[in-house]
Amino acid sequence: MSSYVLKNSDEEKKVLLYEEKTSYSFSPKKGYKRVKKITVLDQEILSKILEEKVTKSYNKLIKIIYDLINSEDTTSGDILVTFTEIDRIKDILLYKYNKKLKKEFIDKYLKKLYLLEQELKKININTYDNFLKESKGKGR
Repeated sequence: MSSYVLKNSDEEKKVLLYEEKTSYSFSPKKGYKRVKKITVLDQEILSKILEEKVTKSYNKLIKIIYDLINSEDTTSGDILVTFTEIDRIKDILLYKYNKKLKKEFIDKYLKKLYLLEQELKKININTYDNFLKESKGKGR
């Protein structure tokens, strides 16, 4: 059964049907003038919206890591930023969207994030080794 919040602003009486459920609220893009806020109560639609948000942030993270791998002048600050982004996505999956998303989806993306973290550790080791080789000189 789907639940919706209905408001009729034309009449004096307001019709309000509400069932206490987990919901997700967001405001649409600036192009919509009359709609200020949207609240989603349907569990299937809610999970699709949140899955799309997680997938979008994961794809953004993939692009950042791909640029780091292909870049010659990768610094430890860049790698630290990507580690922070990975931790942020993990926290969102584990704590914020834990009850709203399916367990299989969360496990799948946690495994993907773990693999990306391992790749970043390889990059970090390579850049650190290059830094040690450059800083090492003849000790006299």
